[in-house]
Amino acid sequence: RWPMMDHASRVDVILGKLAQEKGALGAALVSRDGLCVRSVGKSDLARETFSAMSATVMGAAEIALHELDGGPTRSIVASTDKVMFIVVGASREMLIIVSATTDTPMPPLVGKVQQAAAEMAKVLTGA
Repeated sequence: RWPMMDHASRVDVILGKLAQEKGALGAALVSRDGLCVRSVGKSDLARETFSAMSATVMGAAEIALHELDGGPTRSIVASTDKVMFIVVGASREMLIIVSATTDTPMPPLVGKVQQAAAEMAKVLTGA
């Protein structure tokens, strides 16, 4: 499936597919400590700030949700009237973040981000 592609190219393909989803504005691979590793899409975004704050939100959500049910956090969604972002863990160290317009159907997009996260996990572990 990944003939002769290095890890960075594989990551770019996964993020690129997410960014091409209907309503998507961009996608990023972000470390859990908030560093933007790779991103595609909306270029006027302050990537460093967005990455750091998204990772912080995910960390806080994981703590709060763990208190509620003890299970792992699958995803979080935050939105305004115009845009939303979805954060999904791709590994113990990495997150995938997708931004989209709020008129984008959320359940299908969350599912696609979760599928991409599983695919990304394989790339990150060399599987």
